[in-house]
Amino acid sequence: MRSTVVPCFDRQKMHRMALTVILFIIFQNSYAQLIPHERYELEIKSSDNGFTIVPLDANGISLIRERNKFQDGKKQWELILLDDKLHENWATNLSVDSDFNLVGYEITPDFLFYLFTKGDTDSNEFIIIQLNYHDNSLREFRIEHEFKFRITHFSVAGQNPIFGGYISLEPAVLHFDLATETLKVIPGFFLKDTELLDLNVNQNQTFNALLIERSSIEQRHLVMKTFDANGNLLLEDYIEIEQNINILNGKTSSLKREELIILGTYTEGVSNEAIGLYSIFVDPFSEQSFQYFTFPNLAHFLDYLPPKRASRIRQKAMERQEVGKSPDYKANLNLVRIEETKEGFYLLSEVYDPSNGGAPPVWNNRNSYYNYGSSPYSYNNPLSTRNQGAPYPYNSFSDNENFKVLETVLTLFNGNGTIVWDNSLKMEDVKRFTLEPSSDFTIRKELIFLGYKKENEIIVSTSSLEYEPEIDTVKIPLRSSTESVRYESDQDTGLRYWYPNYLFTWGYQSIRDYEAKAEDPVRYVFYINKFETE
Repeated sequence: MRSTVVPCFDRQKMHRMALTVILFIIFQNSYAQLIPHERYELEIKSSDNGFTIVPLDANGISLIRERNKFQDGKKQWELILLDDKLHENWATNLSVDSDFNLVGYEITPDFLFYLFTKGDTDSNEFIIIQLNYHDNSLREFRIEHEFKFRITHFSVAGQNPIFGGYISLEPAVLHFDLATETLKVIPGFFLKDTELLDLNVNQNQTFNALLIERSSIEQRHLVMKTFDANGNLLLEDYIEIEQNINILNGKTSSLKREELIILGTYTEGVSNEAIGLYSIFVDPFSEQSFQYFTFPNLAHFLDYLPPKRASRIRQKAMERQEVGKSPDYKANLNLVRIEETKEGFYLLSEVYDPSNGGAPPVWNNRNSYYNYGSSPYSYNNPLSTRNQGAPYPYNSFSDNENFKVLETVLTLFNGNGTIVWDNSLKMEDVKRFTLEPSSDFTIRKELIFLGYKKENEIIVSTSSLEYEPEIDTVKIPLRSSTESVRYESDQDTGLRYWYPNYLFTWGYQSIRDYEAKAEDPVRYVFYINKFETE
C-alpha cells in the first residue's frame, strides 16, 4: 500500500503569515484620515474677482485679488495675510498701474514676491512687489527693458528674481539684482529652435535652466545649465537624445538630495501625446543614459480606465514589447511637482484630455493670461505651465480650450532613477480652463496621502510602499451644522499641500443657514479649510 504524504506549512511559517495578515488588517483599518481643522470664510459678491492663494509654509497663507476700484488712476489690489490657524492677521490695499496684471509669484523663507507685467503677453515692463511676511513691510521695484519679453517662468534665487521666457522665438533668462536694482540678460540662451522647459531654484539657492533643442530629429540635446544666485554659470551639460525619441517636457529636482535628476515625459516620432516617463541624472563628467518607463508597465497608471480596457491595453503592450515595439497607448500628462525624500524622487502628474469649448469660469475673473499657483512647486509658479507662453506646439493649446482631468498619478523614482512604486487616483468630473493642477499629496511617516477635491468633498487615496491604496471620502465641513451648501463652483478650487502633515482646500460656495434670522439666509463665500493627516 502506497502512502500519500500531504504537504503542510511549517508552523512558524504559518504563524508569520497569520501575523502578516493581522498586521495588514490592522494597518488597513487604522489608515490615517484627513482630519478637518479651521475654516476661513469671506463673504463675496458675484462680481468680485477671485483670489490668488499663496501658502507660506507654517507662516500662513497670503490672499490677493484685483478689486474693481481705482485710486489716482491706479488699480487697487486687496492683500490679506492669514496665520496657520486661518485667522486674518493683516490686510492692506496695493496700488498698481492699471495696465499691469498679476502673472506670477514666488516665496522665500522671509519674502513673498508678486510679479506684475504690462499687458498679457510680450512685455517690456515688470513690477515686483516684495512683501516681508514677518513684519508686513512692502517694497516695490519697477523693471524696464528695451525689448519685448514673453515671460513663461518666474523664480527667486537668494533674493534675486529670475525670469525665463522668449525674446521673439528664442529663449532667454533675465536676472534682476535686488540690491542694485539692475537687470541683465544671462548669456548663452539665444538659441534658435530651442525651448525652455524648466527654470527651478535649488535648495542651495543656485538655479537650473533646462532647455531642449528641437531643430533636428537626428541630433538633439537636453541642455542643463546651473547658475549661482548672481547668474554666474556653474555647470553646463549637453545630454544627447536618441533618434526617434521626442522629449515632450521635463522638470529638475532641487538638490535636497545629492543627485540632480531630470524627470519628464517622452514619445516616439512626431506626437504630442506621451507613451511614458523618463529619468536621467545630470553629470557633465560622464556619459548619461535615459531610462524609459511606458505607462502600461506601471502598476496603477491605467486604473482610471474600465478594468477590461486596461487589461486589453496591458496585453497588447506586452505583445508589442515581445517583438521589440513600444506600446501604442498614449496619454497627455501634465507634470506638477517633484518631492525629494530619503526613498528617492516622487513625481506628481495629472492625466488630462483637452477639449474645445467652454465659457470663462464664473468665480475666476482674473485678467491674467497665465495660470497661477505658489512656490516652491512648479505648479505654484503660474508661468511654469509653459504651454501658455512657449512658441512651440508641443502640448500647447489655445485660450478657448478647456481640459478634462482624468487622473492624478504619483510615481517614486529611487536613487538609481528607476520607478519602484506608483499609485493613482481617478478624478471624476474635473474640468479646468488652464493646466492648473487639481490634486496634491503629502507623506506622513510611512503613509502617502494622494487626493483631490470634488465639489464639497475630498477624495483621498492612502497607501504606503508596502500596502495597496485605500480610498476614502472626507466631507468639507461648514461653520455650523445648521448650514448647507446650495451651490459649489467647480472652477478656481482644489487641494494643495501646505506644510508637513497639512493640506488645505479652497473654493467658492453659496451657503444657506436654516436658523439665520436675517432677511436673506443665503450668503456667498470664498473659503479655505485646513486638514491634518493623522
